Amino acid sequence: MEFMERVLLRELGFKTRNEALAFLKRLWRQEKAACPICGNEMEQLHKKAKKSDCDWQCKNCNKTYKTMYLLDEINEQMPE
Repeated sequence: MEFMERVLLRELGFKTRNEALAFLKRLWRQEKAACPICGNEMEQLHKKAKKSDCDWQCKNCNKTYKTMYLLDEINEQMPE
């Protein structure tokens, strides 16, 4: 099994705080979302366990999206 690397906010190329927050909100609402890095559709990281809308993955990029970590990064790096 291959280890998936956690994505960092700076890798995603968001220009504004609102753009980054809109992306997280789409994931939390479990709407289809494209990976900001490669454009492929993302999927939930934990499919068989209790469904969580916090952790997502892009198998093409081999990256995991931990939304709570990303939210912390947004608050630290993109203050209002």
